[in-house]
Amino acid sequence: MARRNAIVMTATILTALIVPAAPAAAGGGCHSGVTQGTGDTVELVEACFTPTTLQIQPGGSVTFVNTDPMVHNVGGNLWGHFEDLDPGQAFSATFDESGIYPYACWYHPGMTGAIVVGDGTGVGNGESVTVASFQQPEPSPVVEIRTVTREASSTPAVTGWVVGSLLGIGIGLGIAALVRRRTRPAA
Repeated sequence: MARRNAIVMTATILTALIVPAAPAAAGGGCHSGVTQGTGDTVELVEACFTPTTLQIQPGGSVTFVNTDPMVHNVGGNLWGHFEDLDPGQAFSATFDESGIYPYACWYHPGMTGAIVVGDGTGVGNGESVTVASFQQPEPSPVVEIRTVTREASSTPAVTGWVVGSLLGIGIGLGIAALVRRRTRPAA
């Protein structure tokens, strides 16, 4: 019995060492990189605010449009649309004072962005932001977008995880077969 426990423990340790850990995913955020732009529209697409950072002039309005197939919300400091923003829905926010207005989706950690009003200096606390709920305006095209990208793909990590899991299962089954063969009484 002690030998069987030792074999099972060894198989467990080998499986834990061979099977790689699953990649961390925060459940949202711009995994493909941060985007910067000008214009008056922020799209919520692939759990990312696009552009992530948008610069406008004081008194300008920004339309947030959910083009994702999932629910989001947009919450800033004293401003935002805190209720569910269903697919296809939109709202506008008007920013009267210069400053930086960060915002995030509470449902998807890592899904963040910021509106830079004017030169970005100022309070940016949201007291002067006017939000119009659930309008369906036509989205305006983004005038300029610069994309900062990084080479990242979840495919190799997922493939490694699957191959490692299958390898671990195979090793475990092989060890179990050896243990079973050695513990059978001779005929």
